[in-house]
Amino acid sequence: MRSLLVLVFLVFNSSVVFAAWDLNDVSYLMPLPTSIYSDHMLHLESTGARGVLLPAKFLSSIPPLTVINTQDETAKALRVIAVRIDPCFPLPTPQSCQRQIRLIWQPLEVGPRNRVQVTDASLHSFYLLNETDFKNLMNDLSAWKSKFKIQTQGLPLQIHPAWSRDGDNSVALAEFNGIVLKYAGLQNLMRVTAMVLRGTGDMWAFQGFTVNQGKLELMRIPRIDRFAQVFVNQAMPSDHFENGQINPAPAGDDTLNNVITDSGKFNSGFEDLLRKELRAMYRIEDPKSFNPENTDCVSCHVSQPARQWIMANRTDLGIDNIRQNFSYKNARYNLSNQSANLGNTQIIRAFGYFNSDVAISQRVINESAEVADSLNLMQQ
Repeated sequence: MRSLLVLVFLVFNSSVVFAAWDLNDVSYLMPLPTSIYSDHMLHLESTGARGVLLPAKFLSSIPPLTVINTQDETAKALRVIAVRIDPCFPLPTPQSCQRQIRLIWQPLEVGPRNRVQVTDASLHSFYLLNETDFKNLMNDLSAWKSKFKIQTQGLPLQIHPAWSRDGDNSVALAEFNGIVLKYAGLQNLMRVTAMVLRGTGDMWAFQGFTVNQGKLELMRIPRIDRFAQVFVNQAMPSDHFENGQINPAPAGDDTLNNVITDSGKFNSGFEDLLRKELRAMYRIEDPKSFNPENTDCVSCHVSQPARQWIMANRTDLGIDNIRQNFSYKNARYNLSNQSANLGNTQIIRAFGYFNSDVAISQRVINESAEVADSLNLMQQ
């Protein structure tokens, strides 16, 4: 009898552990495959219950992701390298929630020693779900997690532990991709955003599109009311900012327009200006203060490297006090950033890879914590 009670206790507690939502349960980073044309990774023409994931013809409406590859080459190389779920994407205001599953795409390429890496450009596709669909998605993900006995509790956001060992050959990855195809497709695709690479790898341009009757229509970017925004940083080596600019630059208090121009000018002095910009960086990274509907693309993507530069070079500013008062906090999760090369000022990737290194912004980590909180509350 006692053995039976112990068994019931263990089963019950195991189910509780596997049911809890943590960072890696809402934001999934894929492995880099062994081949740039891996069939184990989702691609543009992958098709499920709701149709093709992202029609290759849409690329003709989006600026070329790079100036090196043709549209056909890019379409062939694009793979889903990250997936995110969200029960309350703010559109058009924080009070108006949309349930979504989102896919992040990067083109694969052959790097040094014939290792697979990615191009520093990406697409982000958004798929709208109704309440029933989202609940079913949560149930499917919970069952998948339990089936493969995946432990995520207390882990920082990273390459998902379900496939960190077996890579793109993982059985868990194959079944996860099946879940994605069940809920994402052309039928519920509602938005696509793009980050394209220009210059000599030192210029990035951002645009967004809504999907209307099977066609892409340009979106205006918050805070600048324009259809495109560009960031430039010509620093070599990339441990500072040089000849930098945001064009067009947002106006207002929560901006970081100065330090990214030529950080060498800010090695001393400018204390009040830099404190103001550091406060803005922390606030931009806080999903309770800013969201994709009220901040511009570049500020969101560049806040982390700009903050890292100030933290490394201007310790005289009272950084601890600013961090304590303005940074996002959530003790329920491990918010540490496991990205390589956090000090690289040309890594402005939000969630994915830079060459072959994991690149995750603090903003994504913080957003993931908020989403995990929401899902845990929904299941109480």
